[in-house]
Formats: sequence, structure tokens, C-alpha cells
Amino acid sequence: MKTFNLKIITPKGIYKETDVEMLNIRTTGGRIGVLAHHLPLAAGVEIDEMDYILKGERYRFAISGGFIYVSDDETTIIANAIESPDEIDLRRAEEAKRRAETRLTNKDCDIQRAEIALKKAITRIGVKNK
Repeated sequence: MKTFNLKIITPKGIYKETDVEMLNIRTTGGRIGVLAHHLPLAAGVEIDEMDYILKGERYRFAISGGFIYVSDDETTIIANAIESPDEIDLRRAEEAKRRAETRLTNKDCDIQRAEIALKKAITRIGVKNK
């Protein structure tokens, strides 16, 4: 299978740059799969699990939103944050989930912010436990 260059950038700099066979990611328009020579695309990225395939092996990540830019032979993801299963502290993610759930029961909290925190925590826990 043909490969293309994937570059993942975070506020801390380049997180990863590698050639991949396929990228699966949830955009604001829905879940997509990107292969080499994909049509050009620019889209927002949702908080969710993303993965790519290289030499038949799947690499999973928890991504906390951002943007994706796809060209013929290169895809760039500008992520707010991204973590591999090895980088996720399960205890910390579970604590974040409990805090967000508690905040959601409080009528005076910022509901949208608490929902985002909950979604991030659930995504991190799911990626770590797969």
C-alpha cells in the first residue's frame, strides 16, 4: 500500500512525523479515512481517538481537537494535545472524569467546559484500555 507523510504538531512543537499507509480521524464533518493521494481537505478535528496504520500495524492516540490539512502526499494535523496509550496516565484520566462528572451536577458551573473535559477524559481512558 502506498504511503504518505503525516506530520502532527502541538503547541509544544512537532509531536511526530512519519510515513503512514492510512489515517483514521474524526473531523467536525464526521469520521474519515485518509490514504495516499487523498483529495485536498481542511477540517476541524474532534476530541476522539485517532489512529494510523503503518506496515499493517495500527497506532492509536487520544486527540484533543485541532485541525487537519490534507494534500496529495502530506497530511498535517495541528492538535491541541495528543497522547499515545503509553503516555496516558490512567489514574489521572479517571480522576479528571470524576471531576468533570461532579462539575456537571453543579448548576453554576460552565457546562460546556465540563462536557469537554469529560469527553477528553473518556477518550483518554478508552485509548489506554484498548
